[in-house]
Amino acid sequence: MRKGECSCSILSKLDLDDIEEVVWEPYRKDGAGRPPRNPIGIFKALIVKRLRQIPSDRELYRRLWNDPELRMICDIEDEEKPYHPSQLTRFRKRVGPERLERIMNLMIDELVDGGVVNGETVVMDAAFIKAYSKRDPHDDSRGYSDPEARVGRSGKTYALGYKVHVAADSESELPLAFIAAPANQNEKKHADELLDKALEATRRQVKMLVADSQYSSRRLREKIVDEDRNLTPVPI
Repeated sequence: MRKGECSCSILSKLDLDDIEEVVWEPYRKDGAGRPPRNPIGIFKALIVKRLRQIPSDRELYRRLWNDPELRMICDIEDEEKPYHPSQLTRFRKRVGPERLERIMNLMIDELVDGGVVNGETVVMDAAFIKAYSKRDPHDDSRGYSDPEARVGRSGKTYALGYKVHVAADSESELPLAFIAAPANQNEKKHADELLDKALEATRRQVKMLVADSQYSSRRLREKIVDEDRNLTPVPI
């Protein structure tokens, strides 16, 4: 996030009308039963959690009790309780990965339009995510209750899980595109698609691509030269 840019400022630059339609899709607005907590308020709380690097849902819940500005940003009235961690978990499950990706793309468009995301320098990297599963006793390279998870490198050791490949805007440090894949798949396998997503998200404003050697390949360098001669690859 750009220096001095607060979460309130980021959200104020977003037109949330289209995003609100998406987050309401899995909820019923009318009919019998107790109405749901405001999904767009929960969505704002999760965005603030990331922007302010709040480490857990429980810590976010605690801060929502005690911080009037945070309550205002997240649409919580004075007499209302904060969004409980269980409500945040249910929101994630209801909205699901496909809607979350749609929301992310809508947000990136808004942030590019608002000048929050510059997109001229893009950084690509991968992060390991541990799977909540034991290894399959018949094939210890994969998960038992999560069969799509694979054993891959996690720092200096190996573990069962996934890698999230992320392309981020270097100035704002906000993500532009991502690909989730089993942990045993090399970064080179996803470099082309990740670059294509980043170029689309920034409307091809990217001038410099920064990535470590795991993403480096002749095919990617040739792709950069063939498709965008203004784009400079920078290995790290």
